[in-house]
Amino acid sequence: MNVTVHIFSKPLSYYSNNLNSALIGKCDKILLQQDACYDQARFATTFNQNLYMLETCSIARGIPPTDLVTLLDDLSWVDLLVDSDKTITW
Repeated sequence: MNVTVHIFSKPLSYYSNNLNSALIGKCDKILLQQDACYDQARFATTFNQNLYMLETCSIARGIPPTDLVTLLDDLSWVDLLVDSDKTITW
């Protein structure tokens, strides 16, 4: 099974004209970084599983993760990318 990590760095509304959610499979993973962390609730509503946030971005912005978001330290997110088949940075 192919797994893609989709990396978002902006709020979900930024991608509204360009994002085709059909491109994101059930087994794919969503990684939030930078300003996408501010919009974690909307990402969680749209992609209610396999949702991750960079711990460094969470701390830098003072944003604790919601229950549906898993924090990843630097080594863990590198492992996430290595274990996936491909990545897409939006």
